[in-house]
Parts: sequence; structure tokens; C-alpha cells
Amino acid sequence: MTLRIWLAASLLLLATCAAEASAAQAAFYIAPGGNDANPGTESRPFATIERARQAVRTVNKKMTGDIRVILRGGTYRIDHTILFDADDSGTGGHHVIYQAQAGETPVISGGKAVVDWQPDQPGRWKAPAPVGDFRQLYVNGVRATRARGKAPVGLQLVGDDGYTTTAVNMADWKNPADLEFCYAIEWCHTRCKVRSIRREGDKARISMLQPYFTQAKTKEGVNVTAPQQIYIENALELLDEPGEWYLDRPAKTVYYRPRPGEDMRRAEVVAPAVEKLIELRGTLDRPIHNICFAGITFEHGSWLLPNKIGFVDVQANFLIDWKHPLKRAGGLTNLHNQHLKCPSNVVCRAAKSVCFERCTFTRLGSGGIDLEFGAQDNTIVGCRFFDISGSAVQVGDVLKDDHHPDDPRKIVRNNAVINNFIHDVAVEYRGGVGVFVGYTDGTVIAHNEIASLPYSGISVGWGWGEEDAGGGNPSYYQPFKYTTPTPARNNRIEYNHIHGVMRQSNDGGAIYTLGNMPGSIIRGNHIHDNGRPDKKRGAPGGIYLDEGSGFLEVAGNLVYNVITSAVNYNNRSQNRIATCHEHDNFLGVAPDQAKAVVEKAGLEAAYRDLLKAP
Repeated sequence: MTLRIWLAASLLLLATCAAEASAAQAAFYIAPGGNDANPGTESRPFATIERARQAVRTVNKKMTGDIRVILRGGTYRIDHTILFDADDSGTGGHHVIYQAQAGETPVISGGKAVVDWQPDQPGRWKAPAPVGDFRQLYVNGVRATRARGKAPVGLQLVGDDGYTTTAVNMADWKNPADLEFCYAIEWCHTRCKVRSIRREGDKARISMLQPYFTQAKTKEGVNVTAPQQIYIENALELLDEPGEWYLDRPAKTVYYRPRPGEDMRRAEVVAPAVEKLIELRGTLDRPIHNICFAGITFEHGSWLLPNKIGFVDVQANFLIDWKHPLKRAGGLTNLHNQHLKCPSNVVCRAAKSVCFERCTFTRLGSGGIDLEFGAQDNTIVGCRFFDISGSAVQVGDVLKDDHHPDDPRKIVRNNAVINNFIHDVAVEYRGGVGVFVGYTDGTVIAHNEIASLPYSGISVGWGWGEEDAGGGNPSYYQPFKYTTPTPARNNRIEYNHIHGVMRQSNDGGAIYTLGNMPGSIIRGNHIHDNGRPDKKRGAPGGIYLDEGSGFLEVAGNLVYNVITSAVNYNNRSQNRIATCHEHDNFLGVAPDQAKAVVEKAGLEAAYRDLLKAP
């Protein structure tokens, strides 16, 4: 299928999702005030999505038209993942569509209310924790800040185990094993947990949780060393600023310092409790297919692995696999860069012809949405992503099943991320990106607006060339080399408007690539004003073809006001720069010199209302 035909089919699918309810074979209604004993009609709706899903399964085996589930406005609080599988699919070329009632906003929330707030110390309040563990807290819809502070005074790295500090009072801190040391270094944002703190004469000895601290110190790329790169987080003793909070897990108590104007007796406070809100899980033999979600907000997802072991960031929110390390001259990595992806709060696995249209992903504790493991012909269109701890959209992965699958059905292929507004994500794990793409075939990232990110806007490819046929840079040792190429090919990054990224990190860009990607193109993107305004961070900031990047075309892009290079190459050592074709770009020029690029890039007219959303 050619790209043009495939895109036309995708747009037809979206039109089907938006068609009038009169075209439906059946319609079911749910409402927060409904009852699952009801028949699911407009006047007597169900109460839960799972009850509607059950009703769909009674009529979707031989469909003659679309089946619609209409969600009335309001919040649907869930206490476990809502799982869809192949039995929930559309059949006969029709779709099962979960959509908002016109003019209303249904919200699927994995959060629990925090109530019964009482004054504690002057300026500080406390309440019983409704969840045993969580990393985020939202007050009146605004993410609160975990209690934090600067690196302890007189901090020194001692041996392999941790630090000493002249702040001897830290030995008396409550719950030291919940304390995190945070390191923002170049492109990585790592978190290491404390194991214990004890007195040693006139100092406090801080022992870090192993083996993760050693991994953070010895991993390849950049690692944690200098104390000046550190801030600390998550201790009651650090709770000293308005808007900060702390969870005393053993005492099951939440503490918070209100911002000016906040009344804790009336405030709506929510803690996340569910790690995956929605999962579409098919199999290679029975993929889930022909299902759509439209106009739905997903919020208050959790992710607790960092609370247990920390967060040893490699790049783009991928973590060292602590169970399968590979040691080589450059430090610690994983076999063939098979690092662990931070999961998203909405996951589509072995899913085909699935669409998310006009949905909102916000107040999430990990990533927004994953398309993974055999996900094919899916579309994410017209959605808004903001206030997300990690990356907004992740397409594909970096494991063996991704770079050299033993079954072609595992390839993540022909997915589209178009006309979305992605901003203010990676707010907790600051190495995250707007859109991440692993080893995929035919991914289209087009007409998105991506803004206000700490690191890169779009990251496509993986492996630094090491997984390509014949291997990559000879200085990177791997136990064996592959003789066949990866599936990474025919990816298109075009007509996006990317600005205000690279605000806190270095060594990234608006568009960043790794590895061979034959048939791929970076075209017609409008890229500008990336990096910190003081120009101390954010290099290079434009289009960045990093190690192993090969067989790419870079054409017709407008790039200006970035920290260093508008187009930066770091693929010379493998001589892959010769395989890349850069031409007809507008680099370092004023936008009025490339009006056609400015006019075409970014959200198309039908989706520009997303920029005006509150």
C-alpha cells in the first residue's frame, strides 16, 4: 500500500469515527450517574465502560454498521485497568466507537480523592492518604511539586556506595529510604534512591540503593558524579514552599503547603492510583482491531517503579535493564541497546486500525500513549497532550522483537501521529520527548504542534547504528553483529511546527534520529526558538542526525533561532553522512523568507482550535 493510499484510508477511518449516530448498527449510553443494571439506552444509561463493553460483545460478531458507545460528560473513576481484547473489535469492516456525547467531556480518571484535610503546622496541612503509594498530587487540577531542595551542604562522593555531607541532621530525617537524589546531566535525567543515612562523627553518611546507584555512575553516555548536578526530592524535611507536598508512606498521611488562595477545606485534591488506564491488548493471532476513541480525556495515571528502584535514564526515558547489563570499555549498557521503555498510561499492543481522535491526555504519571508490538495502521489525530510525567506518544520499542523480529507480524508499521498539540510534557522525567519512534516501518508524524519541552521534540530510531546490518561504529563492542537490517524504514517526519523545546537539556533537537532508515524523510518542518533563552542549554536544537543515522532525506525545512547547528551531523565516524541527502532547506533565515513552509507546517485548519484550549 502506498503512503498516499494508506493516508487516504486513515482519513476515511477518521471520517467513519465522526459520522452521525444514525449510521450505527447499535448505540449504548453510559453516564457517571447511570446504573449497570440499566439497558444502556439514552434515558437509562449504564454506569461503566466495562458494562458497555460487555454489551458490545453481544452484537459485534457480524456487524452491519458501526457500534457506538456514547459517554456522557463527567468523571468515570476507575480502580483497575480497563482491558479490551480481540473480542471487542469491530467486524465486517465496521468499527466499535467509544465517543463523547456532543458538547460534553467524559473523563476516565485513575485517581482517588484526597479528603479530610486538617491544619498541621503553620502553613501546612495533612490528610489521610487514599492510596498506599503515589508520585503525583493534583490540587484543583494543578500538579503539585514533590518536596525538594538543593544538594546537601558539603556533599562528597565516597567510594562506590554513596556520599557524606556536613548536614549531619539528615541522619535524623524521617523515612530516608524514600529520598531521591536527582541528576539533570546533558540529555539524561536520572533519579537514585537512598538506602539509609547514618551519623559518622560530624558528618552524615548517605548510602545509596544498589545496584542502581552503581549503574547510574557507570552507564555509557553521561553518568552521575559531580555534586553540583544534584537536587534532592521527597522528604518531609524539604517541605518548605507553597505548592509542595509529601507522602509519609508508613504513616499513610499526605502533607501539603497550599498556594496563595487555596482553601484546603474546599480544594479538589487527587492522587493517581491506576498505572494503566486503558489497554488494548491483542495477540499476533488475534489482534484487536477496528476500535476508536473520540473526545475522551484520560487522566490521573500512575507509575511506581521509580519509587522502588529509582530511574537510571539512558536517553528519551529508556532505562538500563538492571537484570541484563552488558559491560564494555565505554561503561555499562545493555545487549544491543535493548533498554527498557517507560510505559504509558494508555497502551495499544497488537492493535490494528485503531484510532484516537480529539482525545486529551493529561495529568499522567508516566507516558501518554504507546503503540507497540505489532501495532499497525493506527492513527492518533487531533489529540492534546500536556502535563505528562514522561513522553507524550511512543511508537514501537527497542527490544529484539523490534530490531530483528522473528515474525513480521511483530513489526510496528504504518501508524500515523497527525494534527496533535503536544506541549509541557516530560515534566517529571525530563529526558522524555514529544513523540518517540523506535524501530518502525512507515510511521508518519505530520502536522503536529510541539512546544515547551525540556528535551527533544521528535526522536526517531535507536541503536547508534549497532543493530544495523554489519554493525555500526567499530568502537562500540557487541558480542555479535546482525547481517540483516532492522525494520526501520519509510518513516516520514513532515510539516510539524516545533518550537520552545530543548529548554533544560543538551545534545538533542527538534527532530533527532539514530540508525539507518532507508526511504525516510524529514520534510517541510517549521523549527525555531529552541534552547534556553540564555543559550546556556539546548544545543544543537535543530535537526540532529546522530550516530548511525543513514539513508535519510532532509528537505524543505525552515530552521532558525536554535542554539548551534540548524542541521547537525554526528554520523561521520560510520561514513553514513554520505547516504543522507540534504537539500532545499531554509537554514538560519527569517520566517518571511519561507512563507510556504510556515503556512503549511503545524496543525491544519480543522484542528487549530486545539491551540486555544484552556
